[in-house]
Amino acid sequence: MTGIVVTHDMRSAYTVGDRIAMLYEGKIRQVGTVAQIQQTEDPVVRQFIEGRPGEARERFAVVWW
Repeated sequence: MTGIVVTHDMRSAYTVGDRIAMLYEGKIRQVGTVAQIQQTEDPVVRQFIEGRPGEARERFAVVWW
């Protein structure tokens, strides 16, 4: 069974999701496994997953399935 969950909590996404999509301003910014997302070189995704404050943090949604 496949389910889709939207969150802003990376811990939950890492724990529950097999694949994660990072959405920014309504568009998919990156899709991958937990390891792929954690190793991203995308500066906007990095800012969000590292928890650094900034504009990107408020415009992100994390989807996992």
